[in-house]
Amino acid sequence: MFVFGTAEDVFTMAVRIEENGHAFYAGAAAKSSDPETKKLFEDLAEMEANHIESFKTLRGSLPQSALSAGVWDPEGLAESYLQATADTHIFTVEAASSRLSRITTSQEALNMAIQFEKDSVSFFLGMKELLPDPEGKIEIDQLIRAEMEHVKMLTMAAKNLSEAGIAGIA
Repeated sequence: MFVFGTAEDVFTMAVRIEENGHAFYAGAAAKSSDPETKKLFEDLAEMEANHIESFKTLRGSLPQSALSAGVWDPEGLAESYLQATADTHIFTVEAASSRLSRITTSQEALNMAIQFEKDSVSFFLGMKELLPDPEGKIEIDQLIRAEMEHVKMLTMAAKNLSEAGIAGIA
């Protein structure tokens, strides 16, 4: 495989990831009875909404030629990598809702969120490598750092919740 989709396709997937993250965090906040965990999920939902706008702005700032050109992938690594990520990531709002419905504790919600954020970092690292030129890579690096900060925030919340012995889901 020499060409895998377009940069536009990759940006569409990135926006979808952030939309699903927003839906997940909004749903988790609605279910959470622990005030600190609820606030964290509300804040993360807002951050994901900001990331959606960042990706849309970044996509809009790139020349059409950069978005519509095929992504060079001589060994098929990018296609395989992104497909594997897609297969394991929460790619639909329905999947996020389904997973939320099975959560019985805030700890479970936090653990799921940590995995979601790790998957997002992995996807965005792959996305950055697929961009045909340096345009946008700095912005994607900033979004990757933001997702990594989310992992840190969620990990600390999970640790604090565990130490406090709070269930936290209504």
